[in-house]
Amino acid sequence: MTDLLHGVIDIHLHSSPDVRPRSIDDLAAARAAVAQGMAGVVLKNHHAPTADRATVARLAVPGAPVFGGVVLNEGVGGLNPDAVEACAQAGGRITWLPTFGAANHLHRQGAPGATGIALLDRRGRPSSALQATFEAIAAHGMALATGHASPTEILVAVPEAFARGVRRVVITHPESHIVGLAIDDQKRLAAMGALLERVYAQPDGHGGWQPHLAGNVAAIRAVGVESTVVASDLGQPENVGWIDGLASYVRGLHAAGFTDAEIDRMCRANPATVLGL
Repeated sequence: MTDLLHGVIDIHLHSSPDVRPRSIDDLAAARAAVAQGMAGVVLKNHHAPTADRATVARLAVPGAPVFGGVVLNEGVGGLNPDAVEACAQAGGRITWLPTFGAANHLHRQGAPGATGIALLDRRGRPSSALQATFEAIAAHGMALATGHASPTEILVAVPEAFARGVRRVVITHPESHIVGLAIDDQKRLAAMGALLERVYAQPDGHGGWQPHLAGNVAAIRAVGVESTVVASDLGQPENVGWIDGLASYVRGLHAAGFTDAEIDRMCRANPATVLGL
């Protein structure tokens, strides 16, 4: 398995400590990344920044290619440029737009009475807070990921981000039932220069998860290898373990007929671009 994951970068791992149980902790992830010869792993937490945790992991596990970022949910003040700046100064590489706190997420989950964090104003234009957030991301050279925004929000926000100087944009799991981006919209975003993240599994609706390989393969072939970033989005105790799941994903891409060069692009080169490596 070591050769299979050598040089691979995973920009989306949920590890502990967290507010919910996780199947792997930061230091175990760091040790596994070194053992597999991976070139990077990004720790993601919906409620707190992870750049400082990544630093601790690198100190504890010499040579560990561990990175962090910040998700702009209410725990850090929502669309908060100060949170972006603090994370960047601590070495963070990715800023995610709201996920569990996003207005779209709460609407899709049917949360009664919840409004959540919207990206657009009443006229359907990027809010002033979103514009300021993009400027902070651009000023510190971070990558932007779209979190759990709606298709309408994403299609307005992405060109605004590029216009305000953000250079690297990732569409977070567009195939998710929470996001639900149509293939034609994904193609539009790829044409703008955005990368599209394809994650290992999707919720099965019964508290478990199912691998999403077939759907990912179809979407990759429709939108293009050049704009694809393969990521795990693993760390849930009810899901397969991180390294096993990531390896299974890469093997599945091989079995689906993608060439070594195409897999290198999706699993190594494009994620490296996201992190500015």
